[in-house]
Amino acid sequence: MKTAHRGVPPRYVIAEVRHLLVKSGCPLCHAEAEALERFLFWFFHESYGEPEVVLQYVQSRGFCAEHLKLVAERGPQWQVSAMFSWIIEDLLAALRTSLAAVAEKRPSRIRAWRKGATRVLQPTAGCLFCDVIERTQESFIPMLLEALEYDETLRARFVEVGGCCVPHALRVARSARWEQQRGLLLVLQVLQAELEATKHDLDEFFRKADYRYAHEPRGTEQHVWRRALVQFGYRSDRIITEPESDAGRTGG
Repeated sequence: MKTAHRGVPPRYVIAEVRHLLVKSGCPLCHAEAEALERFLFWFFHESYGEPEVVLQYVQSRGFCAEHLKLVAERGPQWQVSAMFSWIIEDLLAALRTSLAAVAEKRPSRIRAWRKGATRVLQPTAGCLFCDVIERTQESFIPMLLEALEYDETLRARFVEVGGCCVPHALRVARSARWEQQRGLLLVLQVLQAELEATKHDLDEFFRKADYRYAHEPRGTEQHVWRRALVQFGYRSDRIITEPESDAGRTGG
């Protein structure tokens, strides 16, 4: 049955999706990684001191835990020092004001302290890096669905690279519109196939751990735990070390 559609997607849509399907793995993970790399360069070399940018990371009390680690690993010493100098300056001013106000209220100080500390320490803006991720998802998901709706070559390539990870498949499902149902169906079908393959290898891993089958050759099941982590959102560009063997954990 022929599917009705609006027409061939624009060239820039095809080009962007094709670019992100060059490597294996979730294309949305690749899109986010590239967007973060671009933002990191711009942020640390151009904009970390711009008033509106400073205001956001001061109001957000820094960065979320994940992206604070990124700042610690990638941030130049001068820029990181300047940023946290401004963040701490604002935080100290607010904290001093809050404590001084509480000191004037002798009864029920604990409630006043709790309320004041919450108001001072609670972020009132979002993490800059999380905003980059959000904007990337908002722009790329419609392009991906549009390409998968109409372009057979990209549909085939999407299957080859293993489709989307579970968190991004959820985001795609939430974002899909009625005219993108063919693209969404492919995303879900590929996800199901990939999870079934992972479950099969996990079952094989435990089966071969049984002494009755220990003589069988080892295969992809020995590294399936890495694949499972990536399928559930672990960034595949991070190094994962080998876990301890069962013997190492038990001392046997």
